[in-house]
Amino acid sequence: MTVTDPNAGGITLSVTGSKVRGRQVADLTWSGANSANVDVYRDGAVIATTPNDGAYTDNINQRGGGSYVYQVCEAGTSTCSDLVTVSF
Repeated sequence: MTVTDPNAGGITLSVTGSKVRGRQVADLTWSGANSANVDVYRDGAVIATTPNDGAYTDNINQRGGGSYVYQVCEAGTSTCSDLVTVSF
């Protein structure tokens, strides 16, 4: 879990990894974003633009181990959370 200073206007992101039927799933929760939508990044690439409701589930759909780096940004901007790594 990574926490940014909410007084600095940052986005706070938390990522929890689990496996569902042996496949990797990452649950993201965030706060501090002010836009209507956010961009969700995995390993530096946008994987989704989703409503800014504070939660997103990434069904990675891989088996076994691995690590992924996540970030949430206000859609179309450089206002982003810190990078958070989840490992399986």
